[in-house]
Amino acid sequence: MIRFAACEQCFPCWGALALKMAHEAGFAGMQITDGGGYLQPHPQNNGFVEYERFGLDLRRKDSFPLTDPFVQNYYREASQQYGVELMGIYLYLLDHQGFVKFSKETPQGQQCLETIRNAAKSAAEMGIPRVTLPMNGMFGIAQHTYAFEKLEYAAQVGAEYGVEMLFTTDGSAEYQKGLMDRLDGRVRASLNTVSPLLYVTGTGASMIQALGAERLGLLRFQDLTADGEGFVTKETSRQALLGRGAGQAEEAAAAAQAVGYSGWVLSETPYYSPDLFQESGDTYVSLAGRDLETLKRLLGTGGEV
Repeated sequence: MIRFAACEQCFPCWGALALKMAHEAGFAGMQITDGGGYLQPHPQNNGFVEYERFGLDLRRKDSFPLTDPFVQNYYREASQQYGVELMGIYLYLLDHQGFVKFSKETPQGQQCLETIRNAAKSAAEMGIPRVTLPMNGMFGIAQHTYAFEKLEYAAQVGAEYGVEMLFTTDGSAEYQKGLMDRLDGRVRASLNTVSPLLYVTGTGASMIQALGAERLGLLRFQDLTADGEGFVTKETSRQALLGRGAGQAEEAAAAAQAVGYSGWVLSETPYYSPDLFQESGDTYVSLAGRDLETLKRLLGTGGEV
């Protein structure tokens, strides 16, 4: 069964307000972040306001808020109030720290391990079934070795707490399958459908076909416009609603159906982006609602654009 969720970091306010907007847009679930409901991305700041939470060495100054019973209850109550399931935790701050690439012998590597354990522990306590570990932007054998070290640790603590551990990476399909095989299938992939285009590893559709349904723990749809030369890049493309850009969302959805994917499908459109406000009366909720309609149409569950 396909179910649809939004991503907390894609709304202008996190926490209960993000859950409220997801509910009003019609989403059944939400993947929350490791920010504890505090951050509010700003359209002109590329989402990097989290640096106020970091020291000069990028290490967190706020511990890990999702371990706090007050924060856990805050999310539980909002989830119940709005009928939006907390279906995953994405380690958003860890992604921007980049500590997955550091040796576990360093302070940064130690904080990465601490974050992974705290995330698994929090998920278990909050009844959230999965955690996603970002493994992006790695160069050279050392960084890849240290990142695998963290993924191996994630598989270990996930089993300890009864939480599924996923990873997301900008690597090729063969690279991702290799990670899963080395860990005997104890982790699966969370795939952003536009990522293969950005990092020249294929397309969302080809990645889905190569990985297959069994290796995919989550599908996250995002779309971008092509630039003036027809390319989709991080630097020159603009955000677009799903199916309205050049990110080949339709092809990715068709591939998901072809391989028999079943589970959560997420919208990863940043609804705070000024690129998206094209019509009079557009709101964060109306934009998210249009994306949900598109996902339902593309995946054969009704809905019209």
